[in-house]
Amino acid sequence: MGFSQINKTVSDGTATTLKVTGIDTDSTYLVVLKLIQTQNNNEVINMRVTKSGTADTTSNYDRAYRIFSSISDYSFGTYQNGSGGRIMENVDDANGGGNGFLHLYDFNNSSTYSYWNIENVCTVSNQSAGVAGSGVHTVASASDGVEIYGSSGGTFINGASAILYKVV
Repeated sequence: MGFSQINKTVSDGTATTLKVTGIDTDSTYLVVLKLIQTQNNNEVINMRVTKSGTADTTSNYDRAYRIFSSISDYSFGTYQNGSGGRIMENVDDANGGGNGFLHLYDFNNSSTYSYWNIENVCTVSNQSAGVAGSGVHTVASASDGVEIYGSSGGTFINGASAILYKVV
């Protein structure tokens, strides 16, 4: 198994979203998230699928996950019908932010849902935390990428990046 880079976006310190598109086959794809943090303290980071390059903001995102924390026991969570899929519980603006992987499945398939697995680790103001889980966009249509954004509309720091790979 190998990887072929498809697209990359890197914040110049003024971006409020990180969008990568280019999914055009039925392959599995991988998004690598690096230095994910905004100027807002402890901002929640979310993602949306893109359709023809535009983020789908409808309330069709479901999620199940497990949170791991350096200061407390792990916890489980689920939600349905969100306007985006939460991928990082929160990231601190001064302590390193978050890094992670999104494994994307069935994105190019127009007759099924797009879904993903997430694995990440984040530095929060009082702890290190990670999330492992899955999400689904409950609309049977093709998706061509993802858009990453903060729940408070924060500006991503210089160097925050999302890199899209095709698994070959």
